[in-house]
Amino acid sequence: MVEKRSKIKAFLEISRAKLLLGSIGLPLAGLLLGASDNINEFMDLKSLLYILLHYSIIVPACHLNCLCDYNVDRKYKRYMSESVDILGKRLIKVFIVGEFSIAILIILYFVTLGRIATSVCGVLGIISAITYSAEPFRIKKRGFLSPFPVMIGMYTLSPLGGWFVLRDGIDLPFIVFITGYALMNEGFTLVNTCEDYSEDKAEGIKTWAHVFGLKRTLQIAAIFSFCGLLSIIYLGYRIYLSFDGLKDIPDTILLILSAILVLKAAFEVNDVGKGKDLEQRAKLYGKKLAKWFISTRYPVVLTALFILL
Repeated sequence: MVEKRSKIKAFLEISRAKLLLGSIGLPLAGLLLGASDNINEFMDLKSLLYILLHYSIIVPACHLNCLCDYNVDRKYKRYMSESVDILGKRLIKVFIVGEFSIAILIILYFVTLGRIATSVCGVLGIISAITYSAEPFRIKKRGFLSPFPVMIGMYTLSPLGGWFVLRDGIDLPFIVFITGYALMNEGFTLVNTCEDYSEDKAEGIKTWAHVFGLKRTLQIAAIFSFCGLLSIIYLGYRIYLSFDGLKDIPDTILLILSAILVLKAAFEVNDVGKGKDLEQRAKLYGKKLAKWFISTRYPVVLTALFILL
């Protein structure tokens, strides 16, 4: 029997609304850091449209994933398959087509502005969103390749495309930032991967947890999470370049807070691998995924904003 819930609640469920709360930190990081120490450059219609582009890719990616995982979710995450039933598969397909259509229109707009690198990031983001879940690609079940559509398609391309909205080239320090940022976010996501170890194995879905084993995958997750400090180093570098005494004290305070929160999340990820039943520990700590995203992305974005002010 399908649980009684509103269509709005079902829509939020298949859109993974809790995780989307922290998702804005991905495009904003690239936009703010690409603004060349000028807040007026950031306060532009292009920035708003790029944020909309980000969500017009990530939301249908979530919807498509729910459709493709429907039979698996009926066994292990019934609340998700029930949300699909409440909305109806046909309506969800309409949502997906409409959302991707918005993304394509925004990409074409950026092409007319000459923002080709941003447009390419958008196209690759759409490709990653589709190939991650949909057959015949379904990269999420293909062992070693499984994390790359998310790690590259969302955690790397989203901030990178934001940077290119306002910049024509890229420098090495920002590459360091984006590498650390992407690895940190993937480190958190790998904990979520490990919590589905048994269910994925039963359904023939092969992830890093099956390729490397739970213990080693959680070790990789911890190492990736600590890579978030690379992003903190970059922000410190930006503050150093434009340091102006008392004016930059708020930036420095936010930088220290960001470092503390990144370290706190990384140490929690590191703790997941300390125990006997690693899958159960991953299920326990996996509930903190949204908290990790929000507590690390927002301080980084706020620090980038204060650098511009």
